[in-house]
Amino acid sequence: MSMSQKYYCFPSIAGTADDGTAVNKAGYLKIGGTNTLAVTPAALQNFQIPLLGIKNGVYKVYTAAVNRVVTITPTAANSTDYRIILSAEKGQTFSNNLPNEVQATFTHTTPASGGTATTIADAFRTAINNHPFWGGRVVASGTTTLILTAVTGTPIFSAGAGANLAVVVTTAGNVELGATGANLLATNYFTSTGGLPVSGTNYGVFIFEAFSTSESVMSGHGDCEKNYIYIPSGGSGYNAALITALTTLLVK
Repeated sequence: MSMSQKYYCFPSIAGTADDGTAVNKAGYLKIGGTNTLAVTPAALQNFQIPLLGIKNGVYKVYTAAVNRVVTITPTAANSTDYRIILSAEKGQTFSNNLPNEVQATFTHTTPASGGTATTIADAFRTAINNHPFWGGRVVASGTTTLILTAVTGTPIFSAGAGANLAVVVTTAGNVELGATGANLLATNYFTSTGGLPVSGTNYGVFIFEAFSTSESVMSGHGDCEKNYIYIPSGGSGYNAALITALTTLLVK
């Protein structure tokens, strides 16, 4: 069984007139006239999205990424071992073909006397900021506390700690859902036939799998396509009605 991927991007348009001929070919998404949604035929004439045997689907509303912030507060003790473990959560993309989960352990032992919360936090700040991987994924700051802030592009990480270190997630953060028009254009996945994203526009996305042949539909297994349909975020009228229509059709 093979899995191909296809990308589509609907424009943001106004208008309700439709002569009922837009994308009404057999086996393809029917939008317009008395079918599902009234839109201008010219805006949809290039969108022929196969709907053969949809297996599953999900809609993700555009949500901008927010970087996670974690605060770690040391309790100073002499001649004591301290340990912090940082791990990157699955689902993020890292450069240099790094694995989907990256973990590192940082340790510090206080001297027999003179250790303070600041010196403990300073030791971890130096180690983390100079680490070959984590130095580019979080920024370690603070004074008597250690403040870890994810960098843009990899907003989520996990932090665990041993005794005498209190960990608090001060900003939960989240990955980006959907995509910006500029980032979509940079992928080179889109063509004028499938619809070109617009820089400066944010897009929610429908993601669904479908069997790619009638034989696969009949047998219940075989070649599949993973489809991504990007819809301009926000607004009302056309965009809202299109999202409603596609949700009904695709989200199973």
